[in-house]
Amino acid sequence: MNTTSKRIGIAAAVAAVAVGGLTVASGTASATTTDRPHGLDNAKVRANEAVVEAFMRDVLDNHRGDHAAAYFTPTMAWHGGSVGTVSGAGNVAGLMTAVVTSIPDLRAAQQDIVAQGDEVVVRLVVTGTQTGPILNIPASGKPVRWDAIDVYRLAGGKIAEEWAGEDFTAFLNDTGTYKAPWIQ
Repeated sequence: MNTTSKRIGIAAAVAAVAVGGLTVASGTASATTTDRPHGLDNAKVRANEAVVEAFMRDVLDNHRGDHAAAYFTPTMAWHGGSVGTVSGAGNVAGLMTAVVTSIPDLRAAQQDIVAQGDEVVVRLVVTGTQTGPILNIPASGKPVRWDAIDVYRLAGGKIAEEWAGEDFTAFLNDTGTYKAPWIQ
């Protein structure tokens, strides 16, 4: 199975959990199985989950952007869709620092986690108050909330890539930057 097929399969699994109405305890859902591609075992998959969870807890929830680079490979790439791609561990760590500095009470509440091989998918609800500028959006002082589904690829026990599926329309709405016509 190629990387794209695996990524689509993992994303479909998260969608099934999110849409299928399964009841899971926050932060405890896992789709690990004993049938691993390429001989990867449960211990490695669980270790990958643990790295991602530690990263989210330390860097996002504990607002330690200065710790981010320790979780990344040197060539780490953060893919943010319309926001663009940020490459290099130091640059991605700078982005994480900007996020937790501009939203100092940020909480990334894990809803689901699914892992397969070297990939971990996390569904989150992110909340906080935007007190500093970010992405050229001036500080609003307003509470923000958005949903996210992030796909992480790990290599050698560190995060090598992240595909961040963040609902930036909700963020823009909450900050008063943009009101989408479908938002009441």
